[in-house]
Amino acid sequence: MKQIITQKPGSLVYKNVPDPITKKGEALIEVKSIGICNSESAPYNGETLDLVALPAVMGHEFGGIIKEINGKSGKFRAGDKVSVYPQLNCRTCYYCTNKMEHLCDNQQMFGSSIKAGGMSELIAVPLKNLVKMSDSFNVEYTGIVEPTAVAQHTIGKYKNINSIIIGVGAIGTIMGILLKHNNCRFIAMDIDNRALEASDRLGADLSVNLKDKDKNIKVRNFLKGRLIDLVVVTYISKDNLDFAIETVRKNGTIIIIGMPREPIIELNSYKLFFKELNIKWSICYSYREFKEAAQLVEKNIIPAEKLVTKIFPFDKAKDAFEYKVNNFALKVIIKN
Repeated sequence: MKQIITQKPGSLVYKNVPDPITKKGEALIEVKSIGICNSESAPYNGETLDLVALPAVMGHEFGGIIKEINGKSGKFRAGDKVSVYPQLNCRTCYYCTNKMEHLCDNQQMFGSSIKAGGMSELIAVPLKNLVKMSDSFNVEYTGIVEPTAVAQHTIGKYKNINSIIIGVGAIGTIMGILLKHNNCRFIAMDIDNRALEASDRLGADLSVNLKDKDKNIKVRNFLKGRLIDLVVVTYISKDNLDFAIETVRKNGTIIIIGMPREPIIELNSYKLFFKELNIKWSICYSYREFKEAAQLVEKNIIPAEKLVTKIFPFDKAKDAFEYKVNNFALKVIIKN
């Protein structure tokens, strides 16, 4: 089979390797859909190399069709369409045994520098990491399930609130759709008008460019005396965090998602203290949340077709990465 190896920034190599040999309790998956995450396009573009070591077989947003199963198959059968929960958790550490498996002390992840990911024609996956999709589901869209799981973990529990998302790329846009589904008001904010236009099309109540000098006035005028309960910051910078602290109500919540470009960012500690704010980070998701995300995509509550900007064939992966790096795109998919 072929694997796509990100050898170094700007360089993808196709390598012929032996087909995977499954262990008991694993399925051999024909990979049909691989989403390109910003955490993958960044190292391809020469960024965040201290966080993502190259070379690597990337791809943690993926799914496909079961080719064969080693051992008892349970509810799965060859030919089933599946999404792949990409975290390999130990199930024995403190976090795994206390319903926080996404923080597993011994976690590995498909698509990391230590575990080859979905940018392969075939991959062996534990059955416990699979979520079955319906026969009628378009398997090309299984790459949308993982970013939906990130959004579900971050804001899935919030209902009937006023919210702002700062940074409406793929995950920010999905969060906005989920917030609207949960009867929340949602203000989209970004520096890219194309991202704001996409959020408008997908249901944002208001879209405001972060560079707009009147952004505070526009938000206040829209709220008409209502208060912001939640601000999610998907692009982490001092300016964005300062705006979030200034805008959210007293005892409101700020959720920070994603990897900061700077290890230390100064915050207004006086405002944090006197407003008694709740600041939290969000990373990954549980298997339960991943399964919920698969259902949201399958039911078209998260409209995958509207989120996928472009689909490239497996042998055009470099074109896919170049498109992702050089163009506005919510989600770029590589299909096989």
